[in-house]
Amino acid sequence: MPKISKDHVTLSEPDVRAIVRLLGEVAALPGDHSEKKRYLMDGLCRLIEADYWGWGLAPQFEQGKPPVYIGATMGGFSEELIAKYWLAVEAPVTHQLTIDVINELHAEKIHLTRTLEQVSFHQYGHWRDSEDPGARLWKEAGIGSVIVSYRPINQQSVSGIGIYRRYSADAFSARDGRIAHIILSEVPWLHEMGWPDDRAVSVPKLSPRKRLILELLLQSCSRKQIAADLEITENTLSGYIKEIYRHFSVQSHPELLRKFYQGNGGDR
Repeated sequence: MPKISKDHVTLSEPDVRAIVRLLGEVAALPGDHSEKKRYLMDGLCRLIEADYWGWGLAPQFEQGKPPVYIGATMGGFSEELIAKYWLAVEAPVTHQLTIDVINELHAEKIHLTRTLEQVSFHQYGHWRDSEDPGARLWKEAGIGSVIVSYRPINQQSVSGIGIYRRYSADAFSARDGRIAHIILSEVPWLHEMGWPDDRAVSVPKLSPRKRLILELLLQSCSRKQIAADLEITENTLSGYIKEIYRHFSVQSHPELLRKFYQGNGGDR
């Protein structure tokens, strides 16, 4: 039986009807996987009053190591917040907050969804109030409460989803986590779609700085914005981008996007 949360929650009849309606609308929606993911996540966020979300691939999801995420579809973030969000995701404190659920995923090998309060309320509360540099990054990104949802795709890679409330909002409840799990575990086909044919296995070979720049390029952030967010010159950024293009054997930004979001140039 898939695990939803560490708390028993009985959903109301209106909640159940809303879940069924949303899943039916997504199944009937015309368009590609990206449009379906966006419709699903925007609908889920309305149900649980979330403000932001990201759905990406973790091509390196090894026990004891921080996950590497790439190629996310995102919602709710302004361009100014995207870099701050990815800096927070890469922070060591983030791995410490999610290490229990990551270890559980490796042990169970099933779809898991958790609020961070369910993983470790004491640790989460300490993180929220601390002056840890990683915690400050989450605050600067405007993010408070978090739900994480992971679904294994194969032995190495995982479909990973983060759902967030703004920093000043109340924490997600166990009911919110259960709704998120039911909806996200009922679309296994969407978890399989939209990734590069090689599941981005070469991404972890990049340095953390290049991975961050790659993700911002995939989010179509402007070079000016990326340079400002990372506090580097546009000339230095251009050097990084050339190395990223060379790493993936592409010549342009559109070609890079096609490689990550459409597989080998085809509609996935």
